[in-house]
Amino acid sequence: MAGEFRFDEPHRRGPQMRRTSRAQTRIALIVVALAVGLLVGVQVSSRDRQTSRLAAESPEDLTRILADLNEEADALARQVTDLRLKLQRYESSSTRDDQALDDVRKTLADLEVLAGTTPVRGPGVTVAIEDPGASVSWEPFLDLIQELRDAGAEAIAVNGVRVVASTWLGPSSPGVTVDGETIASPYTIEAIGAASAIREALAIPGGPISLLQAQPGITVEVSEATGLRLPALRREIRFEYARPAT
Repeated sequence: MAGEFRFDEPHRRGPQMRRTSRAQTRIALIVVALAVGLLVGVQVSSRDRQTSRLAAESPEDLTRILADLNEEADALARQVTDLRLKLQRYESSSTRDDQALDDVRKTLADLEVLAGTTPVRGPGVTVAIEDPGASVSWEPFLDLIQELRDAGAEAIAVNGVRVVASTWLGPSSPGVTVDGETIASPYTIEAIGAASAIREALAIPGGPISLLQAQPGITVEVSEATGLRLPALRREIRFEYARPAT
């Protein structure tokens, strides 16, 4: 009997130990579940407090909050509009400044050509005059230069001497004086401009070319040129009395 009792004792303790393990497992699961539930509850509660805070406000407070938000939105919209207008003004100002600078540069270049202070190049005509007897006076040259200007010549040179508005011509022996420089035959007058129009103007009967050709021993040849290059004015232009008007 004693042996049977010792045999059954461990048999009864085995099931008791397994029941204790199951209880611990259940407790652990319950604890985990409670912890998870607590975390979820905290998150939901925080979200609910954020979303339901406005619901707790009175209609007057909600109206005030909405008005404040609208004012802030309007202020931001005005700031965006102001910034856009400033950007447009800056861009427009930059464009105008660049355009004005380009216009000034072009005007300066045109004035330099007109004043003869810069070399120029371009198409035009060449008038070659042979006068072996030195019979041509300065007056026909003045008439020819004026005819070239009337025909649209933008730059003129006589034997390499640039001719401008202040250029003067006079007699010389032999030849002609241009701005104090004596030139002699053969004469070469170069004019930059619309070649065909200038040549047609010079071919008019009774003009300077026909009068020169009518003189004995003088030959005149007018030809078009595509690549004329005229030098700058050799003398310095000075104004003693004229000043820009303000």
